[in-house]
Amino acid sequence: MNGFWAEFVWTEYSKILIANFALVPAPLIASLFIGVTAQRSRAEKHRAALAGALAYFTIMALFIFFGFAILASFGITLAAFRMAGGLVLLLIALDLLGSGKNSSSLSASDDATSAYTLGIVPLAMPILAGPGAISSIIVFSEAHDEAGIAHKILVLGVAATLALYIYVTFRLAAATDRLFSDNVVLIVNRIMGLIIAAIAFEFLLDGFAEHFPAIETIHDSH
Repeated sequence: MNGFWAEFVWTEYSKILIANFALVPAPLIASLFIGVTAQRSRAEKHRAALAGALAYFTIMALFIFFGFAILASFGITLAAFRMAGGLVLLLIALDLLGSGKNSSSLSASDDATSAYTLGIVPLAMPILAGPGAISSIIVFSEAHDEAGIAHKILVLGVAATLALYIYVTFRLAAATDRLFSDNVVLIVNRIMGLIIAAIAFEFLLDGFAEHFPAIETIHDSH
């Protein structure tokens, strides 16, 4: 254990932090948050922001400590998980591409708890804690077995940092949403829909490539 910490390169944690920052860039998640919560009050948006950040941290924590066990218990491979996540993201992308300025099904609900629901699905899962983020956190958390639980706790600290960043980004988006008209939100939704569709197809292709090695993708697996 002591030898591990003496030789361990701490930049590995910065790598996983940067990699997950890249998967949830502020402009993307802020725009999605504005689109998904477009018809909500300011208080509901704040609740959705808190729910999204907490749900992201909870999901990542579960997969940090029990990731392989969770997937293995259902007989699911990382490749299959990527493909399933890609399909879900594709459905979200199609919704964003086809939504009217006041009719997106992602934000249509009259339930009192709908703000929390929106924060959890689709914001936390599968947009924030998507197949790319989950698969990368599982692989990284299982590295350095000699470090034991200490390594997983440090990875959990990375997830907590990301959750705080997500919450702050969502709150800033909620505070500035009045700067965006319905038409601007509609345009942003269409652009984000195209980006998410492209990400979804990458997940699908990467998953197919892992199942069928003859298929090669031009991008590294997420």
